[in-house]
Amino acid sequence: MSVWEDFLERMTKGVQSLLPDSTIFPDTSGEAAPLSPGKVMICFVNRYMNALDGVKYRIRFDGRELTGTTSDAHYCIEFQPKTLAPIRVWVWSRQRKDFKELDPVVPLPGQPMLVRKRLNTLKVLGETDKPEQPKAPLPRPEAPRPAPLPGPSPAANQGIHPQAPERDEQGNPLFPAERPVPDQITVAQLRTIFPKNKGGAPTDSHLQAVADELNADLGKYKLDTPFRRAHFFGQIKREAGPTLSGAAESLNYSPEGLKGTFGYYKRNPSDAQTDGRSVTTLPNGAKQKKPADQETIANKAYGTGRKSIELGNTEAGDGWRFRGRGMKQLTGRRNYRDFTARHREIWDESVDFEQQNDLVGHMPYAIRSAVSFWLDNKCWRAADGGITDAAIDAVTRIVNPGEMDNHNNGSYKVAANNPVLQRRSYAKLAYAAFT
Repeated sequence: MSVWEDFLERMTKGVQSLLPDSTIFPDTSGEAAPLSPGKVMICFVNRYMNALDGVKYRIRFDGRELTGTTSDAHYCIEFQPKTLAPIRVWVWSRQRKDFKELDPVVPLPGQPMLVRKRLNTLKVLGETDKPEQPKAPLPRPEAPRPAPLPGPSPAANQGIHPQAPERDEQGNPLFPAERPVPDQITVAQLRTIFPKNKGGAPTDSHLQAVADELNADLGKYKLDTPFRRAHFFGQIKREAGPTLSGAAESLNYSPEGLKGTFGYYKRNPSDAQTDGRSVTTLPNGAKQKKPADQETIANKAYGTGRKSIELGNTEAGDGWRFRGRGMKQLTGRRNYRDFTARHREIWDESVDFEQQNDLVGHMPYAIRSAVSFWLDNKCWRAADGGITDAAIDAVTRIVNPGEMDNHNNGSYKVAANNPVLQRRSYAKLAYAAFT
């Protein structure tokens, strides 16, 4: 096991203590305290993602500075920042004869972070280094070298566009061609994204069912690259939660949570006090809890005004009947009807989800509803942009544009309550699991 793989394994075991479920999915009242940053590991690697030795580095954070030179055994630097301030990184440039600053690293709130700094460099022998003795040239083969394996074709729907490979003097590629379809999704990879914790977690059998459903045709589902899988599961973790259940959404909001989440309750704040959950202190000091009226909340939030038109909810009770279900939280009569048609096209199976709406919350339809959304909205195109904040935000803009609007106008006052930041951290965690 490599240094960074050991780091991921150790951090994964402790990720829930760093970011418990109550913080990942906080009460929307906005009372959660901001999180401290998780541990950071920075690894210096070459273009083949192998360890780089002989790299002089400087890492500055929280008023401290780490310096040193990498080796084959020590090319990763692990440390614990105290703030979320950007971490600055420099490496020595032989051409400049000075340190060159690389892109800064921004720690994740409550989450460990692995950063691999890929440098296009090579080792230059010093005066005291003894070069290896040249080896006798290999005999010329009787038959010409076979042509390299073909790269992915656009007709194969792989969505990979590799750069032209570098070649030697004879025109042969310097490294193997990138294959179009990586290995299949495994339970171990999914467990890294959805770890076991005290707040509940998916069983291995459930994760296996999800993996089997997707592995049936990763190319068709546009989940055939690590980028795409990372974005897909990063978004799903925010939508379906740490248990990956796909069950019907909980609407057990406090009054403040209702006003901060739904347009109806922003316009009708007095209804939020009536419909939301509350705790009343009785004269004897006892606490009396009133649960939220979830059915009323769904019918008002999804079944009235412009929202009902957007979702195609035309009948009384449609807001509750077609509330969010599945691993993408499919919502609204129109979306349930569209999923019925798309399910027939993609899986060649007729199921009327408009009539049997509860099925969307159960496997295999829970994961299929997410795949259908992924394909219909071409989320995979944005995912091909990589694992950058901009690319993750581009997918979030498709999945939940309201969150991006709130993020951009500063509506999320506490970082731990910001779903845009959560989606970024989940996508990066998923990418580490798939690479």
